[in-house]
Amino acid sequence: MTAAGEGANAQGADGMYVGIDVGGSAIKGGLVTRSGELILEDAVHTPVEGGRADIVEAIAGLARSLIARSRSPVIGVGIGSAGAIDPDTGSVSRATDNLPGWTGTPLAELLAERTGLPVKVDNDVHAAALGEAWTGAAKTYDSFVFVALGTGVGGALTSRGRIIHGFRGTAGEIGHMLIKPDGLLCNCGQRGCWEQYTSGTALNRMAKEIESFWDSHLLLKRYAEGDSRAVEAVDSFVKDLATGLVSLQNVFGPEAIIIGGGLAQSSILWWESLEHRLKEMTTLPVTIIAAKLGNRAGIIGAARLAKGI
Repeated sequence: MTAAGEGANAQGADGMYVGIDVGGSAIKGGLVTRSGELILEDAVHTPVEGGRADIVEAIAGLARSLIARSRSPVIGVGIGSAGAIDPDTGSVSRATDNLPGWTGTPLAELLAERTGLPVKVDNDVHAAALGEAWTGAAKTYDSFVFVALGTGVGGALTSRGRIIHGFRGTAGEIGHMLIKPDGLLCNCGQRGCWEQYTSGTALNRMAKEIESFWDSHLLLKRYAEGDSRAVEAVDSFVKDLATGLVSLQNVFGPEAIIIGGGLAQSSILWWESLEHRLKEMTTLPVTIIAAKLGNRAGIIGAARLAKGI
């Protein structure tokens, strides 16, 4: 268990929310105040080996543990989960094998039964975007696109403070925009998806194409040192990232594009190059901003779901 903010004594008498972020390796959760302050956080292993039933029980166990430790009444539970989520029913419309048997899971219903509280569920990247909108980098913007650069590329589209969900929660699959129609095969079955060129997985592939023992971390280190092979690879990554960002700006016209996810932690190395590339590629003003909440965004955003938009 890890304390956040001022600790449990900071909990007010006006109620709390539980926010839970469900991933393929860990389930993270926390107690969040009405103002969006993360008071207490905890995490458990995602028991993927046990399939749907064990994962649901792990989520419920974490939620109940947080509820029991709250010194104020818990009003509701919010969950951000990997996969496409039907926002009307809180069920999983589609998921990958990272969470076995997850497709079709009536997550809101099952967690409401196990906690006795109202439960709201959305996609994990959508939840992270709501966190950034509530207390993070996007709190001054009415309309923005959230881009999560990680193992793949996830996204969330917002307008007037609300997530654009599309049919059964499937909007925001920006990692599967086609930028090279005859390009690399993606695990979604298409060729040339954006995430095949701009994700952590993509950088690892580029690194190993240079030297078999390289990974993305070493590639970026060599890039910072000026290694010509690394510079060429990262410049290609930046060019493809800019291509997708310009397309997002043209299609959705957001006030800003917020860039988060694990890969964004290395952005200090390539951010200036990305801004330069964007200015070269378009006359549109493309405002890019680094996310602020890190891996806590999903917890805080899930709590925002419970609070209501």
